[in-house]
Amino acid sequence: MAVAAVAALLAALSGVLWLAARRFVGPGVQQLHGGGDSGLMHGKTVLITGANSGLGRATAAALLRLGARVIMGCRDRARAEEAAGQLRRELRQAGGREPGSDGGAAGELVVRELDLASLRSEEPRLDVLINNAGIFQCPYMKTEDGFEMQFGVNHLGHFLLTNLLLGLLKNSAPSRIVVVSSKLYKYGDINFEDLNSEQSYNKSFCYSRSKLANILFTRELARRLEGTNVTVNVLHPGIVRTNLGRHIHIPLLVRPLFNLVSWAFFKTPVEGAQTSVYLASSPEVEGVSGKYFGDCKEEELLPKAMDESVARKLWDISEVMVGILK
Repeated sequence: MAVAAVAALLAALSGVLWLAARRFVGPGVQQLHGGGDSGLMHGKTVLITGANSGLGRATAAALLRLGARVIMGCRDRARAEEAAGQLRRELRQAGGREPGSDGGAAGELVVRELDLASLRSEEPRLDVLINNAGIFQCPYMKTEDGFEMQFGVNHLGHFLLTNLLLGLLKNSAPSRIVVVSSKLYKYGDINFEDLNSEQSYNKSFCYSRSKLANILFTRELARRLEGTNVTVNVLHPGIVRTNLGRHIHIPLLVRPLFNLVSWAFFKTPVEGAQTSVYLASSPEVEGVSGKYFGDCKEEELLPKAMDESVARKLWDISEVMVGILK
């Protein structure tokens, strides 16, 4: 029995390594869209939430290489300054000039606390807003405003931020809004009787619900922005190796195998950021709005993510929850 178990494990590991090899020697890894045009985003200002690490950080790095002025929107300025310093050093070591240096192709990297009053007064324009920050399957907890954490951070926080920056985005048109969702939206539903999960809480379901809310928000916002030359699209990045899953407990004995599987099958942050960068910068999606993308291509949505009546009701309730409407 023991010999059979070891043989099965070795066979499984061999399969993982074979597939991993195929991934890196085969056509599986796509090249970054627009990666050859280092000046594609020159003169453009981009605000990214959650740019300290993971997808947001990789997105910031890619857009800096394209010449953008990137604002790392943060709540913890010390952490953001540390991440910005690391990012500047990495770009310099990679052979490019440090962001903000004279004569270089790289854009400018700026750290800003998410203080809307100062952000709107200090920034004369905003060409792209990327709603990237998120929290994944955390234990039940609430934001400072009393909202269930996943719904509050993943949906309500970005709903409020986007609405408060719409004037600046419209004045900077043509401009773009990019919303990062997840394929896991498929397992969520909008329960208007318990949006704050006070009656029951399932961390997996609540994450999926917040990601479904991202899509419904995007589609309703696109409808409201028709004719303004401001577009908004939503994406899923795929399964990416980031610290987003820090609240997921993996048994100690299983971790080596999990790490091997994630290395073989999960995307790197650079790969996961491709669609965010594509929607933020590519001429191919100029004028496109209200669509759902994965791997830099438009994808179909389930009917529940296209329900216009649910999207409008969620918008109206979200306005009240965040205090836009009393």
